[in-house]
Amino acid sequence: MKKPKVVFVSESIRRDSHAPLRYLKKFQVVHLFLKAPYGDMDKKDFAGSRQVELKNMLKEIIAEKPDIIQGVEPFGSRLSLKLSYICLKAKRKTKAKLVVPVLENRPIEERFSAFQRAVLRLFCPVYFREADRVVALSRGAVQDIRRYFKKAKIVKGIIWGVWGVDLNLFKPSGDKEKGLIVYVGRIVFEKGLKYLLEGFKIASSKIPFIHLDLIGQGDFERELRRFVLENKLQDKVNFVGVVKNKDVPRYLARAELCVYPSITTKKWEEQVGTVNFQALSCGTPVLTTRSGAIPEYIKDGEAAILVKEKSARDIAKALIKFFSDARLAKKLTSQARETAKKYDIKKEIAKAEKLFIEVLNEN
Repeated sequence: MKKPKVVFVSESIRRDSHAPLRYLKKFQVVHLFLKAPYGDMDKKDFAGSRQVELKNMLKEIIAEKPDIIQGVEPFGSRLSLKLSYICLKAKRKTKAKLVVPVLENRPIEERFSAFQRAVLRLFCPVYFREADRVVALSRGAVQDIRRYFKKAKIVKGIIWGVWGVDLNLFKPSGDKEKGLIVYVGRIVFEKGLKYLLEGFKIASSKIPFIHLDLIGQGDFERELRRFVLENKLQDKVNFVGVVKNKDVPRYLARAELCVYPSITTKKWEEQVGTVNFQALSCGTPVLTTRSGAIPEYIKDGEAAILVKEKSARDIAKALIKFFSDARLAKKLTSQARETAKKYDIKKEIAKAEKLFIEVLNEN
């Protein structure tokens, strides 16, 4: 019997959002995307996907004869709004079911101009009304959806798009390096690294053996390097740069603590914080902030320490407490892997598959 087909439409493709789709065993999966800007995928990683120009996207979706279209959320960017409109047109032409994920959780009035908000007011009620399901990743996402269409068929409880963590890829391995703290992600202002380094400076004066690896790249690196030089932290802070995806689990597994200190800005706040899941899966507890949807997934005292945003002092206190209290460190570390199992990719994909089947069975 021929499997029903799901066409995923994306503005950008990345490895950790595309690779899990291989677990959708009951469906044919085609992933159409506009760009691959992250540089995290080898040729084989693109299996099941195809890059398409914006002008051809509608034609390509229709040609696939989908049973279900996973649409694009309209709140991401101007380009994602255009793709949302294309997905709606494709649904109407193919009579396919439409499932729309919403990850963005900042209030709309904070992120868009008056003109963009006017366009959203016209388009979103139609888009959400015609969607067979709208999947919301956070309370903020629910509020944004309800602002435009109160009767949207909202589904919660699925980590859509980022899909949780691959427990087979991210796993404990070998001994941990004493005092090693690791950050993995973009080196940008909104990731709160300014406050991390300020807090680390305070903590390292009390706990001399701690040291920090910063993995990633971004436009805030120069500012951070200046701080490190001015405060003579060169022997304690290591700018690792970009590492291959396959090597990230090794870096996370050998650290004693992972830090993820995101902050809220006018136009952005943390959606889920996937690195937290990945670190926990590697048996490494996390120190993270109450930013965006992080507290909806990561609980203080359960393999994690949560602190308020933009507080170098709170970060310093948490680092000092973790590295000076062996009982606490042992407790949080022992909880990490088990906590990560709640966010197993296979479980999240199974939820998505169940939702697709439910939608297909509706008249």
